[in-house]
Amino acid sequence: MQSDKSIVLAVLIFIQILFGINFPASKIIVTQMDPILWSNIRFLLAGFGMLIITLIARRPSPKLDKEFFKAVIPLSLLGMALGQGLFLIGLQYTSSVNSAILITSIPILTLVIVVLRKQEFLSYNKIVGFILAFLGVVLIRDISNFELGNKTIIGDLLVFLGALCFALYLSYGKKFFSRYDNMWATTWMFFISGTIMGLFNFTKFKSLSTIDYNHEFTISAIFSIIFATLLTYLLNNWALRRASSGHVAVFIYLQPVVAGIVAYFYLGEEITPRMIFCSLFIFGGLLFTLINPKSQEPLEGKSN
Repeated sequence: MQSDKSIVLAVLIFIQILFGINFPASKIIVTQMDPILWSNIRFLLAGFGMLIITLIARRPSPKLDKEFFKAVIPLSLLGMALGQGLFLIGLQYTSSVNSAILITSIPILTLVIVVLRKQEFLSYNKIVGFILAFLGVVLIRDISNFELGNKTIIGDLLVFLGALCFALYLSYGKKFFSRYDNMWATTWMFFISGTIMGLFNFTKFKSLSTIDYNHEFTISAIFSIIFATLLTYLLNNWALRRASSGHVAVFIYLQPVVAGIVAYFYLGEEITPRMIFCSLFIFGGLLFTLINPKSQEPLEGKSN
């Protein structure tokens, strides 16, 4: 129904708004602590928060059998531990410009995967929409500093692999979240990812005593855990159950637009004509992608 599709559309936009706001918030946090350790703590604390909410809501627990863990463990790795970990590690060996551009490959990779898996059909609208949105995101950056060479090749490869992991998560997660309770599944994913990452961050936890827990840091951390981790993953998984993986992925292109607006109001950064022009490209691409030429109903996908 059209009202349901409008709700999904609103949720997808809201997710990217939260992710976009999280860029400046995370920037404040990682100036004081190791980014991989922070990602680890985010997932663990979000897991506890999600568990409390799930228990209060009295959601029906999934059957914790071999089939459940056979699906939830790989998805936890792809969508959280590896998706976040590879990006953060790669960022240490490459430039922020390179990583920002490479991460925009997520929607493209998702589209390729779902088409190869025959989850979705490659229509004219999707091709035009993805190209327009991709151009908008790439051109909104200062690509004059983008370079691929021996100095950045390791970091570039790690960031790209992180993008590939998240694209696989969006594709394979659709069937999983269509079958299992979203709140319990998300809870388990947080705990599994946090536990696995904790094995590699065990010696870093002692550094938490050296952090200056000032007002700015505390507010940023609370927002990142509750809104940019717990709520975004919960809503993203909810949307995967109701929309195609390709449509969920293409909304990632809204993140730089939101980040630019937030930076303008809170960091005093300038909104340039290029940003406005590229934002129009991104929104135009989204509109093309959402229109189904046959049924004229957006946000409709199969759940293979």
